[in-house]
Amino acid sequence: MLSNQVPQKTDAGRREIDSRAHKLSWQLRALLIETNGERSVAELTHVFKTHEATVAALDELHALGLVDIPEAQVEMPKLVVGEGITPLQQARQLLNDTAVGSVGVFGGIAAFRFTLKIEHCYTAAELRALFPDYRKLVAKGKGADYADTVLVQVEKLLAQG
Repeated sequence: MLSNQVPQKTDAGRREIDSRAHKLSWQLRALLIETNGERSVAELTHVFKTHEATVAALDELHALGLVDIPEAQVEMPKLVVGEGITPLQQARQLLNDTAVGSVGVFGGIAAFRFTLKIEHCYTAAELRALFPDYRKLVAKGKGADYADTVLVQVEKLLAQG
């Protein structure tokens, strides 16, 4: 489940709030109440404190038919492609842009260090060696699914080289 997906209550979920037929734990009930079709998974994380726990709880509510979780699309940044730009350069740029964009202003030091590592990658193998660092950095802000989706795109670029 992606951090930017926006779950919404089903009719059964609205009835559950009044009836308490499923005898949900207080955490699941709180999450069900907070789920309104406007808050993303990332915004609902405050109920459980971690993305993984929130996803597990939403999966449980979804299995009970109390929430619906529409599919979300991962938006990839636009690549600046011009004459003479290699697939390796495009892959480096994609990793850099998505890493910096996912941690925001407050992740400045981590993003800066990652950017420095990317600048010293001159081969596809060196860039692939950064994938674990990338996953760790980006998963904090955008979720592991987003990081993996970007890495699939990077692999496609590297395969062109």
